[in-house]
Amino acid sequence: MTKRGSWIAAFAALACLPGVAAAAAAPVPPDEVVKTTTERLQKEIAAREAEFRADPTRLYAFVDDVIVPKFDTRYIAQLILARHWRAASGDQRKRFQAAFKDMLVHSYANALVEYHTSVKAEWQPLRMAKDATDVTVNSRLLREGKPPLPIGFAMRLKDGEWKVYDIVIENLSLVTSFRSQINSEIKRTSLDALIERLESGQNLEPEAKPGSSDARKG
Repeated sequence: MTKRGSWIAAFAALACLPGVAAAAAAPVPPDEVVKTTTERLQKEIAAREAEFRADPTRLYAFVDDVIVPKFDTRYIAQLILARHWRAASGDQRKRFQAAFKDMLVHSYANALVEYHTSVKAEWQPLRMAKDATDVTVNSRLLREGKPPLPIGFAMRLKDGEWKVYDIVIENLSLVTSFRSQINSEIKRTSLDALIERLESGQNLEPEAKPGSSDARKG
């Protein structure tokens, strides 16, 4: 499986997870938050697969509504742009965040339809200090006829909720991989040109080169 295929399969793994009920008095534990791509996703994708394949806009709207609240999209955008975030205007930040989020939603949604019956996640016990505000939820993606794929979901506590801000596959961070690609794009053109490219619906490919899995660097 290619690195792009690994990212897509990782996204698709979220569709295979059981749902959990939220606790009223305390934040839902981070490992449970990751698992809450709920039975609703499973049932909806299975029941509406033909509809979603025929009209991807309905699929994207559904996934945006269910999945996006589990991700800290502003923080992801900030980490990916790195120093360019500090130099960007408020409008550029908002536009990049929205356009990048839409790109990921489309990739994720397409992966759900393509892989929802062929992958399964095996979750590792959560290791977290009592007062932790940043953790990694580790799992393995089980694929028929292929070795398990290690996947980590980096999460942080924000406004009383655990949010995903990075996905690490085989020590390759989605954030740092996209950061490298986007930095190259901005150097070659400009931040506005990059945003316009994303807004037009063009995809970016995360660069598949080894390096630190710490997305917060940069």
